[in-house]
Amino acid sequence: MKYIAALTILLGSFFCFHTFMYADTPIQVVQKEVKYIENDNTVLYSKLWVRSMQNAVLFHHSDNVRNQDTLRNVTSSSLVKAKQLPFKKASMYIPRLSQYVSKAGKENIQVHYIAVHYNVKKENAYQLNGMNYFLQVFVKERGEWKIAESVVAPTEQIVANGDGFGMKEEMVYGDRRENVK
Repeated sequence: MKYIAALTILLGSFFCFHTFMYADTPIQVVQKEVKYIENDNTVLYSKLWVRSMQNAVLFHHSDNVRNQDTLRNVTSSSLVKAKQLPFKKASMYIPRLSQYVSKAGKENIQVHYIAVHYNVKKENAYQLNGMNYFLQVFVKERGEWKIAESVVAPTEQIVANGDGFGMKEEMVYGDRRENVK
């Protein structure tokens, strides 16, 4: 009986360890996100988000809700650059960051600044042809990194604070967004 219990514990530990060892990093989540956006896969895209947001994300991006071309508007996308921002810097751009930290703990939160290249059918303030910049908050939920928040990055402020990628497009991104409104 002891051997069966020991074997069960050993196998259970192996499978749990195996799952955590191969859990996606936030950058891998972004890579999946870019792929799902390009392929217009709203179901898998919604599963990249924290559980409390999945239905809202799925609803928002399904069947052109509110006459907006959301995921369907993007014809191709690719991740160009991404970097993690330290909490002190990230809190300047994400006012609610402290709420995420108080709920999940600092070790379970990451904020990434992301540059994505889109080709779109019709430009809007959230999807431009060419470079697009986002800040994303990731929360570790049940051992997996999930998107908790994604906002258009305030690129001029990010560059002014020395947190940019050094891309010339960053400085004109805000103006480009304003011009399509």
